[in-house]
Amino acid sequence: MRCTMRCTMKLALAALVALATACGGKAVFRLSSDENNSYALAEALAKRHLPATPQPVNGSGKPRVFALVAGAGSAKTIVAYDLDASATLWKADGDVASRIAVGGDFVCALEGKQLVARDQSSGKVRWRVEVPGTFIGAAADRERAYLVYKAGSTHWLAGYSGSSGKQLWKADAAGELGAPAAHGGVVYVPFLKQWLSIVDGNTGRLLTRIRGLDQEITTLRVTSTAAYYGSKQGIFQLDTRSASGKRTDSTYGTVKIPAQLDGTTYGREAYDPVQHEYTAFDRKRVLWTALPVEQGPMKLAGDTYAIHYFRYVLGFAAEGGLRWAYAHPRVELVASDHTGSVIATISGTGDIVALDPNTGAVRARANLGLAGAQVVGATFDADGWGPSAQTEPVDTVAALAAIVHDRDARFDRVKELAIAAMAVTDGAHGEAVTSELLGVLADHRAPLRLKDAAVAALVQRHDPASLPVLVKQLAVHDDFLAKTEAESLGPVAKAIAGLAGEKLDPKLRADALAALQLHLDAPSTDVPELVQVIAAMAAIGDGAEGPALASHLWLYHAADELGGDPTWQKAIATTLAGVGPGEREHLRQVAADPRTKPGLTATIREVLGTP
Repeated sequence: MRCTMRCTMKLALAALVALATACGGKAVFRLSSDENNSYALAEALAKRHLPATPQPVNGSGKPRVFALVAGAGSAKTIVAYDLDASATLWKADGDVASRIAVGGDFVCALEGKQLVARDQSSGKVRWRVEVPGTFIGAAADRERAYLVYKAGSTHWLAGYSGSSGKQLWKADAAGELGAPAAHGGVVYVPFLKQWLSIVDGNTGRLLTRIRGLDQEITTLRVTSTAAYYGSKQGIFQLDTRSASGKRTDSTYGTVKIPAQLDGTTYGREAYDPVQHEYTAFDRKRVLWTALPVEQGPMKLAGDTYAIHYFRYVLGFAAEGGLRWAYAHPRVELVASDHTGSVIATISGTGDIVALDPNTGAVRARANLGLAGAQVVGATFDADGWGPSAQTEPVDTVAALAAIVHDRDARFDRVKELAIAAMAVTDGAHGEAVTSELLGVLADHRAPLRLKDAAVAALVQRHDPASLPVLVKQLAVHDDFLAKTEAESLGPVAKAIAGLAGEKLDPKLRADALAALQLHLDAPSTDVPELVQVIAAMAAIGDGAEGPALASHLWLYHAADELGGDPTWQKAIATTLAGVGPGEREHLRQVAADPRTKPGLTATIREVLGTP
């Protein structure tokens, strides 16, 4: 009888433990817990089952993308696409309201009020689980799916079998949880923006947690072989050094995000409910992979990173200099990922483009064939994917030009960035760059800030190869009968002045001086432009400009309008005084002429230092 009672009590206790495990939750996310424990962190990292080299999560090992497509009305469809074979695997309609998480032989997403798993080979529903509260986010690894939700005032993390949907465990939190990420049998969950909890995916047991001591933890990103966490400030690479909790003692890195690429981040905000779905936030991302390091800051693979910004992908060197640019025609790129070998992107119309992260060259192109439907967003499961064929050489100048001439006013600041990049482009592209910049100045619809940026770029380049293009531009004059107007004379002259001290071809120099003199002598040239023309002639003339400037002075020294203009007086007098003795003598003669405007006489005497 005693044995029977003992057995009954054991069975009852086991049932209570099982009930607590399945329904009551575990004490995982608490305000007080062991943290930043280097030994526990090393044990947790060793527990992960990660491949030796990057590879997709799905069991086939084939690179895939799962795109959420919207057709007419509110209908949505998941399109599974094989990137290697350039073929659609299946399509499945569903009321998808979240990002798609990829497991070994399944994918899952929020559909309506349920977490729905679909067979990855067919798209058929495998199981459904009611979300008992507000959906926060979902993740998956090869064996399991993970769900974070809020029921009442409590946040929960739950684990489910990928094959059956059976709930394996769940754990409540004494505060807010962010959207999870997972790989290799562990789940990463941000907690109260202060901790990164690392949870055993099989049991729901807390393996360890990291407390950020000098930065919030609001962003997660995992690949098949690495995990990253951090915030808008910068990113940590998860390794044993993360136990310090400090940026200086961890594998930590930041990249230079140009001010013109406003809103660009390192990843989605785990606590932002808007970003639990595919949104425009996915179109403003830093894309990178990092190498393992034993000490020091994070080291970017290839010493490069890229920024996906709506229609554009811009490649940068680690120190922040622009290396290449890609501009997608007509429509925006809605999703992107760095696979380690290429930057994979997909557009709103289903164009798939793989870019070389070092050069920007297109290494693969494909299309989903949507026939009018639009891609809302996509999840790439393509870690390690690296198509070998280079189908298109990189043409950074053409890409930058496409950005500059984009009519979308939202991207005016990006256009300024493109112009600034043109300013430092290799001299071999000098004529092409100058032509593009002059095109901006000639564009009546271009905003003033953009034109100012183009002028600054022209001046900054100091590129002798641009002189033929500038001279060609000077060939356009104000002509009433021909109905032509001199375009951007001032900026062109300013750009020529920027060539001071450069070694110029003698014939090109002579051609430029002749073209400038025609504008110098034209009655229609305004004073501000005349000042720029005078400066340009002085900059490249090497003394040959003297006779033309002296003739110009004599022609207008007694004119009411020009001869009496202080700006012109200062420019012509100062320039001629610096040419040579003959020109200074000419200035004295002009100053002695009683017809010379008094202001000009005073300016000449001041410049020459004579009473």
